[in-house]
Amino acid sequence: MKYFIFVLSLILLFSSSAFAYSISAPEGKTLKVHWAVLEAEKGKMQEMAEISSRTVAKFTPNEKGSYALYGAVAKENPDLMRILEIYEDEEAYEIHRSSEGFKNFLEERKPILKNLTILPVDPIVLEQKSEGVGTVAIMILAEAKPECLEAFKNILVKECKRGVKDEDGVLGLFATAEKGERSNVIHMLEIYKDAEAQKKYIDSDEFKKFVTDSIPLLSNFKMFENYPTKITLTKKGIKTDMKNENNLSAFPIGEKNDAYAQYFDGQSYLAVLSKEQVFIANVTFEPGCRNHWHIHHAEKGGGQILVCVYGRGWYQEWGKPARALKAGDVVNIPANVKHWHGAAKDSWFQHLAIEVEGEKTSNEWCESVSQEDYEALK
Repeated sequence: MKYFIFVLSLILLFSSSAFAYSISAPEGKTLKVHWAVLEAEKGKMQEMAEISSRTVAKFTPNEKGSYALYGAVAKENPDLMRILEIYEDEEAYEIHRSSEGFKNFLEERKPILKNLTILPVDPIVLEQKSEGVGTVAIMILAEAKPECLEAFKNILVKECKRGVKDEDGVLGLFATAEKGERSNVIHMLEIYKDAEAQKKYIDSDEFKKFVTDSIPLLSNFKMFENYPTKITLTKKGIKTDMKNENNLSAFPIGEKNDAYAQYFDGQSYLAVLSKEQVFIANVTFEPGCRNHWHIHHAEKGGGQILVCVYGRGWYQEWGKPARALKAGDVVNIPANVKHWHGAAKDSWFQHLAIEVEGEKTSNEWCESVSQEDYEALK
């Protein structure tokens, strides 16, 4: 028992409730990323926002290749809005520009648009949570010393990925570089759930170390605050490759779970972690993957314990409502109870499966979870 408690303590220590994703293009395509800086005639920015809301904003969510348009109004100039735009590729951007909504936006904004600047950039890191709504947006302009550019990029990428993964209120950290001779000029966007989340992040020891390490590498740095906003994170373009080391829990995903593939809907992976004293395996589910209804039979003892270590998933016992799962949750499955478990539709999911010792144990696999019942889970 002491050994089991020790193992469980280690599991919870290395588990993370946060899950971060990188926005990226499919293989064979190249993201198109730019900053759009719109300046309205004096006092007309609210009208500009209203025009956008009733025109382009209605079409963009249905454009598969329009990944993200994240922006806010500048405090230093309430007639100025900066927007980070991310598209799957050049073709997706052209589709966006040719939409009815965008054309209407162009026409209606003419009388109140004072200036428009499009700044093409190369992405350095585009990291965000899988979902959330941000109310605080901070934009940063940093100029790296040319000889220190790669060093700065390295620590910047590391901190952006860590911040989004480990800090609950940090919803997105994005960094881009100007093209050509000004590639050492970095434009960044930080999205936070609220002001409290922003303060907690900048007060963290890790962020303070990042700042200390960055100062010698930069020749210029400027932060731009924005008015309170509402940025709903996109689900398009997020990279959900568990083999990316930045998206892993502390445990390996192992190999494709081919031996049990007939009992799963979707792709799963299996990594056996311990065969001695207590059997422990890490089971990984791709988004939408789940196992069939099944029963862990035992005359005495038996059953299974699930310790969730990554992403979001579901657990359900026969005749009972499904239970939503997240990293850090523990599920005690009694022997002789029919049940299933697996990933949410839009998230990878990992849990450790710990076998409970029992007498005359066996597993019985039953029917699959109906697509209708699974789709109904919210």
